[in-house]
Amino acid sequence: MIQRNHSDDRLLQQYLDRSMSPEELDSFEARLCHEPELAERLITFASDDLVLAEWGASLEREQQQAVSAVSTTHPVSGQIFNRANRTVVVSGMASIFSVFLLLGGYLLFQSVLSSPRVNTQERVVFSSGEPVENHIKQTLNEGSAELHFPTGAKVLISAPASYEVTGNNSMHLQQGSFIANVPSSGIGFQVDTPHGRVIDLGTLFSVQTVEKLDTRVQVYRGKVIASLMNRAGGVQSSKQLSEHQSATINSTKNEIEEADDSLSLAEKCGILHLSDSVVLQESMPDALATGKYQVFEHDGLAFVFPERTQVSLKSDLELVTQPAETRSKKRAGVITAGTNVDCYRIYYDPAQKEGAYIPVLGEIHFDRPILGVILDRKVLTQTDRLFHPLCRNDSNRLFIHQGTETDTGGKDPKARYDEVKISPDRRTLSFMLLSGERFVDEFRVIVRSPQ
Repeated sequence: MIQRNHSDDRLLQQYLDRSMSPEELDSFEARLCHEPELAERLITFASDDLVLAEWGASLEREQQQAVSAVSTTHPVSGQIFNRANRTVVVSGMASIFSVFLLLGGYLLFQSVLSSPRVNTQERVVFSSGEPVENHIKQTLNEGSAELHFPTGAKVLISAPASYEVTGNNSMHLQQGSFIANVPSSGIGFQVDTPHGRVIDLGTLFSVQTVEKLDTRVQVYRGKVIASLMNRAGGVQSSKQLSEHQSATINSTKNEIEEADDSLSLAEKCGILHLSDSVVLQESMPDALATGKYQVFEHDGLAFVFPERTQVSLKSDLELVTQPAETRSKKRAGVITAGTNVDCYRIYYDPAQKEGAYIPVLGEIHFDRPILGVILDRKVLTQTDRLFHPLCRNDSNRLFIHQGTETDTGGKDPKARYDEVKISPDRRTLSFMLLSGERFVDEFRVIVRSPQ
């Protein structure tokens, strides 16, 4: 008979409640990585609807307390035990007074209705609003699909892929790749693969798996727990991954191999450095700037996507070579025909509510000269035939862009504009983009191709 360690249960609740001291946090996270049983217990806690609801309520209280400058802590365990005690008291009273039973039932019903628990009646849907049936294998042969979970988690899956939704906050990825954006309300989001399991602790991360090989996990923000599962479905070993870390769940070697950050991708793209507010993605979704996908909605975080490389210009290309200048004659420039260039898309789509604007400051350092940028939305559309990946086979495809509005002079002096700068050595791009919930800032960066 297995004895439950109630001391560990309290630690798990404190960990989810974020009530540990920095020293306790470091010690406990070290245990998670070396004690499979404890990691499996965390998976159970993080997947439990009641714990998630109580944790969500705790986080909401913390935000309210920060505003009112009150710093009182309410452990999750106390809330659960208090609720149980109330149930016992109400039951005892009900044995004497049936009226109190009815009243207690009514009040309990009202309490449940008003609590911030996950609404289990909601269903997982595609970005179009079409519902996704649980435990039905889905196959994606081309393009991409975005799933919206009732908990707030959003997952963008890229073809070719096969997957199935297994619950309101979980899925199984048989083969393919995805990127997931999980807010605090979706903490505990679980993805299973043929080789392991990933439990999210509120983050932005990606998973790529090949059915007969391995599973690769990469964390851009926050933390996840990657676990190697045994044949019985239990946790064999676990490893916690934090921001800028990646690992491979290797079922052949029966181990989790920690890897360096995505330096190989950055080096492949000719990028020497990215600021913390910029995330490099390997590929770009089909309909990135149409508002169709929400997984890239993230306050204070910009994305850079490689669009096309080694494009040989058949005619001169007009663009902005000095974006910090306000006079058009000094801003404009031309890349001559015959030049080979690489193109990157910068994309910023904050998730703030309507009426709120939040900036992002970013910097990208290339190993090759930056020839210029394309900011205007009309010019973005005109240059899709050259640089948009989906225009390779159909140059007449039309995409709608929103562009980036910088100060070009002659406009409202009180207005706030986006800022884009290229360093004097033409190797560093810096920007300040200001956008809101209903808007997107995007522009192209044209860099000389390597010889």
